[in-house]
Amino acid sequence: MLSFLAPRSLTELAAMLTPDRPSWLIAGGTDRLIAPASLPAEGVILDLSRLAGLDRIETAGDRLILGAGVTVARLASDDRVARLAPVLTRAARVFGSPQIRNRATVGGNVANNSPAADLTPALLAADAMVRLWRGGEERALPLESLLSRTLDPGEIILGFDLPAAPLGGFVKLGQRQEPAISRLTLAAAGPKGALRLYAGAVGPVPRRLTGAEALLNAGDPGFADSLSRELAAANPGRASTRYKALAARGLAEDLLSQLSGAGA
Repeated sequence: MLSFLAPRSLTELAAMLTPDRPSWLIAGGTDRLIAPASLPAEGVILDLSRLAGLDRIETAGDRLILGAGVTVARLASDDRVARLAPVLTRAARVFGSPQIRNRATVGGNVANNSPAADLTPALLAADAMVRLWRGGEERALPLESLLSRTLDPGEIILGFDLPAAPLGGFVKLGQRQEPAISRLTLAAAGPKGALRLYAGAVGPVPRRLTGAEALLNAGDPGFADSLSRELAAANPGRASTRYKALAARGLAEDLLSQLSGAGA
């Protein structure tokens, strides 16, 4: 039999995570709940959306603190996010449909660990730290460290801590204009001259494009060519590699437009 529980505190959550039954954690549920065939027959589904504090957006000096339960819609509209991490604002505004943005959460998008996740490359470009909880203990680590593994049983994402990144751009390529799975994303964030550049949907985890990043920060006109070459080298055996390398040139122009303040 499958049970559904909604803890309101980490203490309640710890009591519900018992070793004698399998547990599945959800936040917005936009992946698991829309596909009933993927639901387990037994165990417990734990809805984290009511956990106290998981929906917070706060600032601490020049840092932005996001709870894992912040919805993508809030991320897209919050003035503090737009000021301190515009790369997240831009990524959130092109994320799925309005209905999905109203349910999907920042933590859920990262925890789902999809190669095509939009928020993960944006968070990486913003140099985010991820805060984790398991068994009553909290710890923080660079987001990139988490992406090399899956969450342990009973481990949840509490949120993210980001330094101010006053410049930020995010562009994506999909199969059609309406909501679609990203085929390629580019995210850049940071202060002028020290931007971090990541590509998403080019492998199991987002890839930092260090060569193109250096040219971007130098204002070198060879940025688009370098970007295309790095993407072509990322997955040389895949059928989509040449297409993505060519499409990257157009995305590079869109990204430069955003970073210069001319983009939407």
